[in-house]
This record gives sequence, structure tokens and C-alpha cells, in this order.
Amino acid sequence: MVRSGLFALAAFTALAGCAFAKDDEAGIDPALYVVRDEDSTLYLYGSVHVRPAGADWGDADVREALAQTEEIWTELEMSPAADAEAQMLALRLGAAPADRPLSSWLSAEENERLNALTQRLGLPRAALEGLQPWFAAMTLSLAPIVRAGYDPASGVDRAIDAYGDANGKHMRAFETAEEQLGFLANLTPELQRQMLLEAIDENETGAQLMAEMSAAWEAGDEATLERFVIDDMRDHYPELYEVLFVRRNAAWMDVIVQELEGAGIDFVVVGAGHIIGEDGLAAQLRGRGYAVERVGE
Repeated sequence: MVRSGLFALAAFTALAGCAFAKDDEAGIDPALYVVRDEDSTLYLYGSVHVRPAGADWGDADVREALAQTEEIWTELEMSPAADAEAQMLALRLGAAPADRPLSSWLSAEENERLNALTQRLGLPRAALEGLQPWFAAMTLSLAPIVRAGYDPASGVDRAIDAYGDANGKHMRAFETAEEQLGFLANLTPELQRQMLLEAIDENETGAQLMAEMSAAWEAGDEATLERFVIDDMRDHYPELYEVLFVRRNAAWMDVIVQELEGAGIDFVVVGAGHIIGEDGLAAQLRGRGYAVERVGE
């Protein structure tokens, strides 16, 4: 059971702790896919949104593909202004109503467990009281991951965005921050409470899970990533799987197919969970008759 990987998913693809030196010692070989037709090429690259500061974000194949690329697609626009807007939106959408504080979602015994966890993490309990359960769950889940050495500013997609800006690439985004945060803010109360309880009870396992996922991403081990991320969420959180993967992948596919119907070279970098699995972008493209190849194989 991999439940706590859910919350790392917002930071996704989940990585952590024990494999930090791997990038420098042996290099990394993450999965990169390519789709071609007569006049267009499209690369698909799975991102992990949180990496240790200074960790590598791609191998020679990825860098070569980016050098050829004309347009780079990310999930969101990445700029200081966009980041500031996203933070303001998160605070607004994640704020609890005055008559529904976080403690009201929990029993007395569950609140005791939450208080013990916030003390252990060094988080101000009062600050969580004004949050919706989904936002509190994300905060609790990310805290030990950041403590383990991961930096939200060092994600793969941010590194590629910086590369694109520095090299004059045309940067595009699939979603707005309001759309992306809305997926979580509009989850059912039952699922939000479940997320909060599992963030409390499985907090100590998050860093190790992140480490295992990190190693899988670095090795291009699609089967392990699919087991950790896709299979567990589809089996145990069908509502969240539908919201975060099925609907978004379908929307992105419309854009991707439109790009393939045009001409030129595009590079798509989105959370790795969106590339893999039966509902992933690679499988959907194959289902529409496109040949999807893994670069380097």
C-alpha cells in the first residue's frame, strides 16, 4: 500500500532522501518519449516537481531534444508573477470558513494525533486551523519532504522552463493556477477528510517513499512509477484519479493532437504520472494511431 504518495503527487512524482548523490555519481536516465509524423515531432517527458537543490533534471537525450525544440509545454506558466498569483490563490482557496476550522473535521483523538505531528514537524498548529483539509494535508505531507532536502524551486519542469527562457524557446502552458488548484479545492468533503487523516497517520513514511520514487524516475523505471503512483491512486482513490489524471490528460490530449496536426517540434514536460499508465498520454496517443517511441531504446 502506497497511500502517502498521494500528497507527494502535488509535488510529484515523488522522490527523496537516500539517493541524492546518484545524479553526480552515475548520471540519470529518465524516460523520454517521441512522437513523429510527416512534418512534426513531439517529445513527452515526465517531470518530478520537487528535486534536491542542484540535482540533475535530464540526460543527454533530453538536452538534445530541447535544443531542437521550438515550443516547450509545461503544466503551468512559471514566472515570478505567476508564482505570486498561485500563492495568493492557494491561500484563498485553501482557507477554511470561520465556522468550519480544521479541528472540526476531526475527532478528539484525531486532533491529538494532529497536535503531536505538528509538534514533531515544528509547524504552528494554529496556522493549520484556518485551512481546508486538502490544503492542510498537502502542507503536512510536504513538510518532511522539504526537511529531507527537497526544494520546490528545483523541480524538473522549472529547470526546463529556465532553459527555455534562456534559449529563446516559445513557452506554453496547459492550465492556469486557478484551474489546477481548483481540482483539489473542489474535492468532496469525504475525500478531503481521508487525505487529511492519511497525511497525519502516514507522515513518517513519505520521505522513504519519495526516495524510492526518485530512484525509479532517475532510472526511467516506468513499471515502478506506475505501481507507486497510478495503480494505488486508481484503486484506492478513484475520485482523485479521475480528477487529477483522467480529466486533465483528456484535455491535454486535445492540445497535443492539435500540435501534431501542425508542423514543428514541441517538447511537453508534465508530471510523470500523466505520461504513464493506461490513461497516460503515451497510451492515448498510441490508441489514436500514433507511434510513440522511447528515446534511446
